[in-house]
Amino acid sequence: RLGRTLAPPPPTTALGALVLHITGGHLQGKQSFQPMNVNFGLFPDITDYSKVGPDGKRLRGKDKGRAKKRAQAVRALEDADTWLAGEAALVPAE
Repeated sequence: RLGRTLAPPPPTTALGALVLHITGGHLQGKQSFQPMNVNFGLFPDITDYSKVGPDGKRLRGKDKGRAKKRAQAVRALEDADTWLAGEAALVPAE
């Protein structure tokens, strides 16, 4: 209505990862579409997270997976806040 284009959500967020999946970001051909619920496998990989626990030992197994997912969630929230702040400028004041 305002004549402005809404930017897609960042692919690091759940909504953005699903949009990317649906629009072909993870597909080989047009006929290979598979419906999917959101999961951490759709998110871009993250490498800059702490792989060391509070005791100073290297994280392994489930603890390492939890730390990675926690870091992905923090990144998603930060990126969503940035995206929403940018889109808020599109909303007219009432």
